[in-house]
Amino acid sequence: MRAAAGAPRCHRCDEPHGREAWALYCVRCAEEVDESRRAERRKLSEQRRQAGAQKPCQGPKCSKPVGLSSSGPDRLYCSDQCRRAAEHVRKRARTKPSPVSCRRCGKPVVLKFRDGVCRACQKVQRTAARRVTLQRRVREAHGDAGCFHCLAALPEGGVIDHLIPISRGGLSTVANMRVVCVTCNASKKDQLMDEWNPPLLAAC
Repeated sequence: MRAAAGAPRCHRCDEPHGREAWALYCVRCAEEVDESRRAERRKLSEQRRQAGAQKPCQGPKCSKPVGLSSSGPDRLYCSDQCRRAAEHVRKRARTKPSPVSCRRCGKPVVLKFRDGVCRACQKVQRTAARRVTLQRRVREAHGDAGCFHCLAALPEGGVIDHLIPISRGGLSTVANMRVVCVTCNASKKDQLMDEWNPPLLAAC
């Protein structure tokens, strides 16, 4: 019927629009339709922002709504503090070592050394090492005139050191303990004998 009528007409107001044959609306109706569509898109965007503002915060130990933001509906955290806390948790998860079995009790724990023992077993051994009778037996068995590692004199009696550290599964026994100087004890720390580079004799 439109073709028979001659000039193409607007599909909205049914008036001849004087535009190309493929055009559906006149200029005025086209502007109104475009504005209506823009208003609908703005309404949907605002609804998405409102829905996104009610999502719980993704930060650790936080469930507050994330709230409105000018950055868009994809906001994940309610504050910069929660964002930094979540980044810290992710960083720790990437760098945290996997648990291994304790050599003493077999409990799976995160250890500084994969051939070591857990803190509970270390505490038991340290408690035994503090006993005065055990330290006296070590001094009687091995002497305390000179350092076991560097042979330096010990005018103050030195300290007790574990050849195999407690953290690596060593026991607080006379066979595993020696009298050493403070410098060697501080240098060796929790290393095994084949891992440790002794300091110069002059340093002792």
